[in-house]
Amino acid sequence: MSGLRPGTQVDPEIELFVKAGSDGESIGNCPFCQRLFMILWLKGVKFNVTTVDMTRYPHLSPKYKESFDVGCNLFAKFSAYIKNTQKEANKNFEKSLLKEFKRLDDYLNTPLLDEIDPDSAEEPPVSRRLFLD
Repeated sequence: MSGLRPGTQVDPEIELFVKAGSDGESIGNCPFCQRLFMILWLKGVKFNVTTVDMTRYPHLSPKYKESFDVGCNLFAKFSAYIKNTQKEANKNFEKSLLKEFKRLDDYLNTPLLDEIDPDSAEEPPVSRRLFLD
């Protein structure tokens, strides 16, 4: 199997997360997971299977309080902009959406506390992270 892009030889990496069985390690009884597993297997796709023990699943939450708030209105603003049928209100919806994008962009460009060196005399750099925190 060649890569997704012409000229590359790297196969795409697929990781299938499935519900773990009662022992926490074997594949559990999720029909959706088993269906995806069988489809990938029958197509001859190389993939990794990671079982997730639902009694001890990882809690994914941001480290910083500001990460909870930034971007939380993005979907609502985007939906309002897309669903709008009144031409005269379009400018306000677009302005509101762009304001929310700007807020997210500013947050992503601002370095977090663990990215700043307190001993450095230089001005804090622009953050290079691609995620909230």
